[in-house]
Amino acid sequence: MYGYQQSKISCGRGVILSEGNLLVAYCKGMDNTFFPGGHVEFKEGMRTTLSREIKEELGQESIVGEYIGCVEADFELPTTYHQELNHLFRVELPHIDHQILPESQENHLEFYWIQMNELEQHNLQPYPVKEVIQRYLNKEEGPFWESTFEDH
Repeated sequence: MYGYQQSKISCGRGVILSEGNLLVAYCKGMDNTFFPGGHVEFKEGMRTTLSREIKEELGQESIVGEYIGCVEADFELPTTYHQELNHLFRVELPHIDHQILPESQENHLEFYWIQMNELEQHNLQPYPVKEVIQRYLNKEEGPFWESTFEDH
């Protein structure tokens, strides 16, 4: 269809809050942010994935809490078309403080805190997660589903 590789993946993403601040990650050299977490490996459950990824990225044990919802998204890189399902969970980190920048355990990633009213300024991707987070924080009944595809 696209003349190059195609990838379909599921991801576990952690919504980590501290006194109205939200922890985001970004890959060095990129212009967008995203929630900590990553790709599900074969024979691995979503909560296990998220716990493993948080440990790999932040070096901390985590408590994966309630399921918030899912955002379906696609994006293209030079040689690959990606389609992914981002499953969002509330995550608690016992040793986290929004006044301190978490130290990344992976050289290509950095983490920082943003305030909820700054989501747009930090290019949080995939873009529908902003609506999901707002609905969650407004205590609307979930779980929530959003998509970057027009026919959702």
